[in-house]
Amino acid sequence: MTESNLGKRIAIVDDEPDICSVFSLILTQLGYPSPSVFLDGTSLIKAITKDIQSFDVILMDYRLPEMNGIEAAKIIQRYRKNTKIILTTAYDSVKQEALSEGLMFLQKPVSKDDLDKNLKKTLQAI
Repeated sequence: MTESNLGKRIAIVDDEPDICSVFSLILTQLGYPSPSVFLDGTSLIKAITKDIQSFDVILMDYRLPEMNGIEAAKIIQRYRKNTKIILTTAYDSVKQEALSEGLMFLQKPVSKDDLDKNLKKTLQAI
């Protein structure tokens, strides 16, 4: 566990509980505190706008109920300009749109090493 990871607030947004569990386990193994988990973008947006929660990094799936990850990211960026969002999806076809919106992109399946590298890179930009 590294000291620099301890205070980082990370959220996972994915409608598949098993994926949330795997990401949570990997983050814990990498030395991050337990992440907040949301099963859709709407509940994350509510947490940010109504409950005034904030996160350093959000790992968000593209395919979500009610709105996709890019739509949710646009709303989040209005309220939390400094929050970094990593779009995680199996769909390579949305990569260019994600990057053009200022999001990081990780294609599923995501390895522990890829997640670690991308988190470090993203957190250095904060």
